[in-house]
Amino acid sequence: NKTPKYGNDDAVADRTIETLCEMLFTIIEGRRTPKGATYHVNYLSTTCHVYFGSVTGATPDGRRAWTPVSDGISPAHGADRHGPTAVIKSAAHMDHARSSGTLLNQKFTPQLLEGEEGIDKLASLVRSYFKLDGHHIQFNVVTADTLRKAKAHPEQYRDLIVRVAGYSDYFCDLTPALQDEIIARTEQTAF
Repeated sequence: NKTPKYGNDDAVADRTIETLCEMLFTIIEGRRTPKGATYHVNYLSTTCHVYFGSVTGATPDGRRAWTPVSDGISPAHGADRHGPTAVIKSAAHMDHARSSGTLLNQKFTPQLLEGEEGIDKLASLVRSYFKLDGHHIQFNVVTADTLRKAKAHPEQYRDLIVRVAGYSDYFCDLTPALQDEIIARTEQTAF
């Protein structure tokens, strides 16, 4: 668990991501399927990350066996410890234009976005991500505590909508595994 982690603007981890993305692109992009279609690289899990994790053993980064893998290009849960600016700087090391799509999730506490200053900081973060050639970033503005309460008492939170992975849904309508995955996402408390 002491290895540099993607999502922290760490040069070693970010070079590893660049290398991995280049390898995937070289191996997959443009190849033909058995039925003649063409494979393309994308980094959009759209909830498959929960299933993939359920059939994947422990990984060298400290992820426990049978737990969700990271969603899209989002850092592994709890690995991103230097705030959302470090996350977007790490994500910018991928060549988004060469993929068929990328997806980056971020979860903020409501207090982080309070007032004009909070909204301005969020706008600056999004603009910076796009200036770094990032393509898709989405947010949940909710605390893990609120999500845990919604899971325990869904009748009180029927109108709670969350961003899942490329789409939004009512939190209470999600599977328990997907609810737990959204609860476990790193909760950003500062820019």
